[in-house]
Amino acid sequence: MDDDHIELLGELGLSGYEARAYLTLARHGSLTADEVASESDIPQGRIYDVLNSLVDRSLVRADDGRPRTYVHVESSEAVDRLLETRVAELEDKQSSYERTASAAADALADLSHSSDSAGEGFATSALHDQAAQDLLLERFAAADDSIRIVVDAVDIGPEWRDVFSARLADLLETGLSVRLLASDLSSATDKLGALVDAGLAVRQVERVPQQRFIVIDGVEVCLEVVNPVADEELLAVVNFRDNETARELAESFDELWSAAEPVPAIDGIDE
Repeated sequence: MDDDHIELLGELGLSGYEARAYLTLARHGSLTADEVASESDIPQGRIYDVLNSLVDRSLVRADDGRPRTYVHVESSEAVDRLLETRVAELEDKQSSYERTASAAADALADLSHSSDSAGEGFATSALHDQAAQDLLLERFAAADDSIRIVVDAVDIGPEWRDVFSARLADLLETGLSVRLLASDLSSATDKLGALVDAGLAVRQVERVPQQRFIVIDGVEVCLEVVNPVADEELLAVVNFRDNETARELAESFDELWSAAEPVPAIDGIDE
């Protein structure tokens, strides 16, 4: 019997004996249980359990004769049924994992918030585009109250723009305050316009500090280092949790914000 066929059916959820019995019926047509056992080398003591399982899964049909005979369901239909069952099982597992992940996230968040140590004085950095993005997204996820963002130009690559916009949209949906201060909005896209509609506050000022920075909850800071040969890429992100520095930068942001011009709407440019 073709081991490859048995392996393929096994990946779709059949046991070894079930796969052998189905393939035997597919090759020989209508057979009794004894004949299936003989042709497939399945023990006589197991054959009825195997065939009944295939019948229950609508992969084999049985008549009411004596002795009872069995016939396979057409292979294309059988495979579709196996696939449907397998996908449903995976979706159930995914839902279970998502519930577990949600519970774990809540439990860990409570643990973090109840801790007396807020990580004061801790600093870390991430070098290269992907690692820098991951660190920045991680710190965004830790925000509880507010995010202040200072950039010169709103000009980032499309891949990072999609991820960045999605994360900000999630935060805005929770009611988090997110403010963006920029000197150049000429590269603004439809995604920024959608974020404004979702609650992002944007103001434009003639000049911002040369160093791009983000203040999270007024207690930690992320400094963005742009790739000098590719302005749309992040070269590195430096994250440090220092209340005094964060407070000073937050105050600087608020002063610039007060002097900046509100941007009530942004006409995006379709990419």
